[in-house]
Amino acid sequence: MDGIVKEITARKESYGKRTVNKEAKQVSREEFTLLLSGISTCRKMPGVPIHMGYEKLYHCEGRENEEQGREHLKRLFGVIDRESVLNACMKIYSGSNEYEQFMTFWKNAPLFDINELHPDGREGFFHCKELAENFYPIVQEKGFYAWDIDQRIGLCRSAVACGIISEEDFWKITDEWVRLAQVFYHSYVEYAISSLCGAVYDMGRYEADVSGFFDINMNIVESLLGEGGAWQRNQWYVPKEREWADLLGSNPGCFVTKKAIEEEQIGYMYRDEPNPDFPDSGWSFFVGDESDEYVNDPDHVTICSLNTICNLEPEIMAYIHAGVGRRFGKQEKGWKEE
Repeated sequence: MDGIVKEITARKESYGKRTVNKEAKQVSREEFTLLLSGISTCRKMPGVPIHMGYEKLYHCEGRENEEQGREHLKRLFGVIDRESVLNACMKIYSGSNEYEQFMTFWKNAPLFDINELHPDGREGFFHCKELAENFYPIVQEKGFYAWDIDQRIGLCRSAVACGIISEEDFWKITDEWVRLAQVFYHSYVEYAISSLCGAVYDMGRYEADVSGFFDINMNIVESLLGEGGAWQRNQWYVPKEREWADLLGSNPGCFVTKKAIEEEQIGYMYRDEPNPDFPDSGWSFFVGDESDEYVNDPDHVTICSLNTICNLEPEIMAYIHAGVGRRFGKQEKGWKEE
């Protein structure tokens, strides 16, 4: 594993030095969605004799190819209809959700008491947490979202190709994953590095030797980012207006200064006892340089959803389960408890 971590670290540094392609094509949101499946779309599938491409959704030619694709998805993923597609996407590609849990432990703000786990479950949890921690210095809060997004969109593309779900269903299902990509990444390089780490973690949960799997995905990433590759010749999509992602599932409220909202910057936070009469998280957020006079003026403080704050500052997700009374300030190298 040490060798793979060193290789990904070296690739991250190397990719960061590459010259940006100033002639890269500006893409639509639909094209961007397909580009996010860059790795999974390169995987061969029965009934799909050619690469699906990234300009439009692919459909199998002829009933025989369609049936081959259906049989493949049923055998490998248990996919037979829209509901089973959604179930497969969320159950099979869940590394990003696990990473979110691990971060709360690394930041000493645990999501749950690990002693509450069954002994067998506790052993598995420690194994996965230690495996994921290898990649934390590389991806930080960006985690493994990219791998899950890539694979989920790819699986949905395959389902469209053989007629299991409609194109309309595809765009509805994948919308939240596109929003998630926009929150955590700002380039295909960031997306690629997260994908590689997620791929190794995904396979490493079950297999001791993941070197072959890593090499396959590394070669695909090299092709996508290399001269003429899909991620090299197309721009990373940036919407005209911010698109908000649902990061928490639940959405309690919090206090935040208007300056923090206006500047879209969080630099200081603390947690009080939540108000039992409201869906309150107990959290308050600031830029960090507001004066006491400014903060004490009710017109300068507002209530918003905790999900909104996490969209502005995704690193906060690792701390939201911290106990009452804890305070954190943002430093050059992450957050520090005060």
